[in-house]
Amino acid sequence: MVVRKVSLMILLLSIFTLSNAQEIMLKPEIEKKINLKTEKVKVGEVVEYQTFPAVVSEDPTLSFAVSSPVEGIAEKVYVKLGDHVKKGQILLAVYSPTIASLQANIEMAKVKLQTAKQVLEREENLYKEEVIPFARYQAAKIEYERSLGEYQALKKALSSYGEVKGNSIILRSKVNGFVADIKVINGNPVNVGEELMRVHSHDRLWVIAQVPFEITKDLKIGQKVIVISPLNKEIIGTLSLISHEIDPKTRRNDIRIVVNNVEDSLKPNLFVNVKLPLKSTSGVLVPLKAVFQEKGKYYCFVKSDNKVILREVKITERVGDFYKVISGLKEGEEVVTDGLIFLKTQVFGGAGE
Repeated sequence: MVVRKVSLMILLLSIFTLSNAQEIMLKPEIEKKINLKTEKVKVGEVVEYQTFPAVVSEDPTLSFAVSSPVEGIAEKVYVKLGDHVKKGQILLAVYSPTIASLQANIEMAKVKLQTAKQVLEREENLYKEEVIPFARYQAAKIEYERSLGEYQALKKALSSYGEVKGNSIILRSKVNGFVADIKVINGNPVNVGEELMRVHSHDRLWVIAQVPFEITKDLKIGQKVIVISPLNKEIIGTLSLISHEIDPKTRRNDIRIVVNNVEDSLKPNLFVNVKLPLKSTSGVLVPLKAVFQEKGKYYCFVKSDNKVILREVKITERVGDFYKVISGLKEGEEVVTDGLIFLKTQVFGGAGE
């Protein structure tokens, strides 16, 4: 086995042409055999991410209690526990004696107003014909305006209760969501302000993750965070909270990410991952796998046409899968990322460090 490997190495090296200590001429067939691959050096910005487990929870600001503004009786419950409801969908009708009484008063006020209007029209005609004095006409006008005011006040009082159909109050969902709780059935008495059911909207959710305390110094409220669902779908969220307290059990910080639940791909209590952007850098960037070290110095192989050139580079920092380069490379140059072992052997006489 060792003999075969040595023979293969000799064969491969025989296909190289070494023009000088730092430049290697390559034939096309060798590029294919050693699976030589390259990437271009780029100028830009890269971000280093770190992944942490997290759990999805409901946004309590999108949880709505359904209650009646008047006392009455649950006339009809239109939904069941767990039903998906749309904004504006009818949830419950509540029959109310208060509404029934108000409706009756409105009808009487309407008749009174119509009578006052007829009297005013008659008195106005008689006054114009100088049959009656102005005081009588004025009295009819005052009575009409009083009747109109009473009628409008009763109508306004009715509208203040919300949507009314017949003698019942109609209660609708304020959001798209799910019926999370129902505390009433048909025929139950209903009190003012009593919670009858609760609707949760999942259009927006919270994602809670626990991270080491030292990580939080690199985070900023409002920055974008990637949430990864179990189906590997990436959703962009916004960091909205970094807890001021350390969890006594885990010794970690809670952070909260707010996400719009695109295509309903997340659900409360679902386990997910979050990718936090912890560090970024900009400048000349070279892939990590293109850089290698020999005797305390860093090198790359730069490909140009049918040859590769050994190039010493100076790097400052690593971010994600890249090094930031301060000298030795420029934008657009192609660096070798795969097949380095054979190139290093040709130049340095071994696999290197």
